[in-house]
Amino acid sequence: MSEFRIQWIARDLPLLPTAVAGHGPAALRLARRLLQLPDESLNRLEGVAGKELILIQGTEEQLPWADGVQYLGVDPAAPSLLLPTNYRLSLPAPLVEKALLARAGVAGKVAVLPSPFLLVPLSPARPIVRSVLAAWMEQP
Repeated sequence: MSEFRIQWIARDLPLLPTAVAGHGPAALRLARRLLQLPDESLNRLEGVAGKELILIQGTEEQLPWADGVQYLGVDPAAPSLLLPTNYRLSLPAPLVEKALLARAGVAGKVAVLPSPFLLVPLSPARPIVRSVLAAWMEQP
């Protein structure tokens, strides 16, 4: 597959947020904010985490805020991708979707973070468990 360059263009109307992602220091801030939520709220969210990355899925009302996070939503033109809510793709979304899903090598939805550019498969997403989240924060 040949490489292509994605450029991000500001959206006139933002997408409805369905996920929030933090990378680097923003991931720790997001995790701390999640740990402040009551169990009832935490149990309604699901997410994935990796080295210096946390991504949480939920409804717009459920998603927490933390400094430096990126909100993601679904563009109807590329329904398998979660894209930044405030930017659109410079290339045709269906073609980018097909190429990024092939690049990620997974079935199902993939979150696309623009900076740093990351593809995050969402199939491993699980309900948020306070003890697991706290243990993730303690990893180097």
